Amino acid sequence: MEPLQRSAEETVKKPKILPVASLGDDPLGEILLRLPDMASLASAALVCKSWGQLACLPAIFRRFLSLRKPPLVGFILTNRSDKPHHCPDYSFISAKSGNPNLTSATADGDFLFHDLDLADADEGYYDDGWRLRGCNGGLLLLSRGSDALDLAVYDPIARTAVFFHAPLRLFSHLVRYAIIVDEADASFRVIAIDTWMNSPSALFSSRTHKWVIVYSYVLHAFYPCRTDGMAAGRFVYWRSDTKKSPYDSKEEKILMLDMETTVWSVIKAPVPPGESYCIADMAEHGGLCIVSSKEQRIKLWVRNNNDEWRIKKEVLLMREFGHLKDLHRDEWMKRVRILAMKAGYVYMEFWSKRKPHSYFLVLNLNTMKLEMFHNSLSRPFRGPRFPFFMLLSPLPAPEDDKELQTA
Repeated sequence: MEPLQRSAEETVKKPKILPVASLGDDPLGEILLRLPDMASLASAALVCKSWGQLACLPAIFRRFLSLRKPPLVGFILTNRSDKPHHCPDYSFISAKSGNPNLTSATADGDFLFHDLDLADADEGYYDDGWRLRGCNGGLLLLSRGSDALDLAVYDPIARTAVFFHAPLRLFSHLVRYAIIVDEADASFRVIAIDTWMNSPSALFSSRTHKWVIVYSYVLHAFYPCRTDGMAAGRFVYWRSDTKKSPYDSKEEKILMLDMETTVWSVIKAPVPPGESYCIADMAEHGGLCIVSSKEQRIKLWVRNNNDEWRIKKEVLLMREFGHLKDLHRDEWMKRVRILAMKAGYVYMEFWSKRKPHSYFLVLNLNTMKLEMFHNSLSRPFRGPRFPFFMLLSPLPAPEDDKELQTA
């Protein structure tokens, strides 16, 4: 008897097609994180109930934003006035984009906060204007008055503000601030540190509208602090600026606050005092990183297992981008100031002491693509610069979306 013969089609098992709803949260999350933009994420949230619930999770939303090009609207420029009772001049440079949402935000935004309500301003000797202290997640932190204790967090696109006062326990104009915004729900927290005699720091939350005193035993190792803080992912940080301080050793120090654990620390920067740098929180490089510049050379610093800094990547701007070399020669543009780093993009200013104008650069460290925006001002603005990014609205909760379809 001949053995029973089977065709190849009969011996190959057909794969089972699993319904979308049967996938676990981890595979679904990975699918959502690979979508190209917010419009695609919003469409995916309408596929079925499970997709909608997962797309609305704050953790997924934050991670999604951290992997996309930040929606840059422009740059806010200030002059060099460092006195809290003297409000500096401001200017805004638009980052022209083909994105209609960013174009609309540029046209409608009050980035110089002219419309901020001054009706309750106290009359007195000092300027009652608002002074910009920080910028993060589409919101501006401002202070007013000689003691800088009147505070406001302003949304320049919606033109809405939250007004509050700093704790009276802090020592007036010596207070240094920082703001960090949770883009998953647009809530914010403001941190205030007093550089006088190791006074306690304080934390304000928009969720509770209250201050909480937070004692820090590392501020004495960081005195003096001359600048306001900046946000870097889950961290906020202050630079010691030791080049301008006659009281400290010639080591550049960084005061860090982990906003998830509220743990303070002081770390030594791998760059010498006076060199331009910023902090970034990059999960793909193990967490905290530093981006610095010296002589048009951009360096990405990461920490190893022994908490030692090492150079992960180095970019010679003049070699990589010939048009910058032309500007360097023809317009005397020589200095590169690091402004911020976000989602793999480095935001810089290319400027000269001899010229009032400058160029803002946006470098993608992964693709090595460079964007450039001309600052054509006829007078110099040498104070802090603040890249402004539009705050994207979180997706609506599935139970609130009547169009959501079940599988």
